[in-house]
Amino acid sequence: MFKTLIRFAEVVFYDEPKMRFKYWKLAVLLINILMLVSVAPNSFAGNYDFTYKSEIQFGLVSHELYMSIPASLYEYYQGKNPTLTDDNQYATLVTPNAVKPIADTIRNLTSPSSQNDEAFANAILTLVHQIPYADCDIMYPVETLVNNYGKCDTLSLLAASIMKAGGLDVALLYYKEAHHINVGVHLSYEPHTTWWWLPPTGYEFNGKKYWIAECTPAMNWKVGDTPPLLENEQPTIITLENSEKTSPAHISSKLEKPLNSSSISINLSSESSDINARERTLIVSGSLSPAYANETIVVYFSEDGISYNVGRTLTHALGEYSFSWKLNSTGTSYVRTSWSGNTNHTGADSEILTVFIGFPNSIIQFKGPNFFYTFGRGYIARHELQVRQGVEDFLDVQMSGRGINVTGEFIIVKSGEITIIPREGETKETLEEIVIPKGFQPLRLPDDIEHKTNNHFGFILENNGDNNYSLSVKGLDTYEVTKISSPIGEGTTFVNTSALIKENMWYKITAKISEKEVTAEVKDTNGTLIERISKSKYENDSKLVLLLTNNTDRAIAFKNLNIDSINQPTKKAENKESITNYIELLEQYSPFILLIATIVMASVYVNKRR
Repeated sequence: MFKTLIRFAEVVFYDEPKMRFKYWKLAVLLINILMLVSVAPNSFAGNYDFTYKSEIQFGLVSHELYMSIPASLYEYYQGKNPTLTDDNQYATLVTPNAVKPIADTIRNLTSPSSQNDEAFANAILTLVHQIPYADCDIMYPVETLVNNYGKCDTLSLLAASIMKAGGLDVALLYYKEAHHINVGVHLSYEPHTTWWWLPPTGYEFNGKKYWIAECTPAMNWKVGDTPPLLENEQPTIITLENSEKTSPAHISSKLEKPLNSSSISINLSSESSDINARERTLIVSGSLSPAYANETIVVYFSEDGISYNVGRTLTHALGEYSFSWKLNSTGTSYVRTSWSGNTNHTGADSEILTVFIGFPNSIIQFKGPNFFYTFGRGYIARHELQVRQGVEDFLDVQMSGRGINVTGEFIIVKSGEITIIPREGETKETLEEIVIPKGFQPLRLPDDIEHKTNNHFGFILENNGDNNYSLSVKGLDTYEVTKISSPIGEGTTFVNTSALIKENMWYKITAKISEKEVTAEVKDTNGTLIERISKSKYENDSKLVLLLTNNTDRAIAFKNLNIDSINQPTKKAENKESITNYIELLEQYSPFILLIATIVMASVYVNKRR
């Protein structure tokens, strides 16, 4: 940034005289922008719960516009990962609904103007110009705001989204030869350019004139201003009929004062399963604080933790919500809930629940002399066999370092009830003596099915040598568990808590394996110890197996699930550390240093002129 300022100062004060006046105004504006940007965060960690701060200038009055962007909304658009095969597809990345609160806030600011459409568009340009220019892949507008950088196409998508959300008729202007994009704004009159002696630039399309609106931050362009690079260029006009019609959530926004915080909780329970059901239903529930009624709660689902599907529900009178999550497959899923916020409060995201799902045994079954019999229909049989075969792998994580550490809170969610028809006597175990429900047929399974059933759910942490570690979450069959827990399972620490864990209660887990130790601990939410084991590494254990339940047909949900590698601590470097701290200290005062440097350079320039 300092190099940029030095070069900019050279342009302002030492380039051709005819450029001096023109760029002096730019210098003052750019310094103000740099001061603002230098104190604003340009990256966000953790759960992405933050407020993006920027400044709107309208007339001679300065305003601050506060925004809050739910992390879930940012990650939703990140997961879409757009690719464009046609120029017209740029329109699909315009997202008016996601940024509508920003448009509404700026509209309230500019509405007193007699030419409020132009003032509205210019206020948006001033906002977008404060985002630093940087080369990057194509992004959605929410991503551009959170990342706090963009190039011509991403900045133009952001500006077009806010303008369209505010009711303007806008289009994208694509200059193919110049490899550039900006926005076209339709007004019923000629806009006022920055330089009164230069006429505004506009382009006719379908009987309308779209005035150029440049979104890159080279200077504070207004509607109608033409960058020199584009003076002889003719753009392709991309209309926005194909822009995004709805978004899962939106940004919250407020002028002058930061928004108040909010929170949302999440829980998981099971709905009673019907014997005829083709799917399983879990109930996602929680509450919103403050307790607004009739607020939209967005439910995000993912099977890979990258791309998300969306559901919606409304809060009740006390801010509580409930959503029926219907599932027809097993495996690992991720779910979280979100509220977008309003003009007084930021949006809020719940924790992400990592859910390991087995399909319920919601069928009637009994045992014959040589076989297990199951009453069911074809699709019931398919799910029954799937459950009995088990879900071998729910999760597999590979890490390098000096160990691996797992923490989180978990709950065992009850599955559908199993109805067992008992045998009436030792000598009467034939199929004919069992009443088969109407519409069902008997399904026969091998008598050794129990030995093939992965009916245990466990975490396995393993030291694979050479600083390589792995975590797997598996369905383990009876034979595997017997082998692990027997003396033959040398080198394995085995912890079985399945008899101690109750359904529909939250527990806390910590498990670690490293070069020095193997530890595991399970507590309930009150801190009561359920199970603990700690072994020094000299006992040569390279594997930790922790069983949580012996029913993989249950759904097991984790919140705040963290899987971290234990890395080697870095050596202290006193000299380097002191240098780093000194630089960080200077960075805190960089805005003031920039201002003072500019004043000094201006004084030098004035003295030279004299």
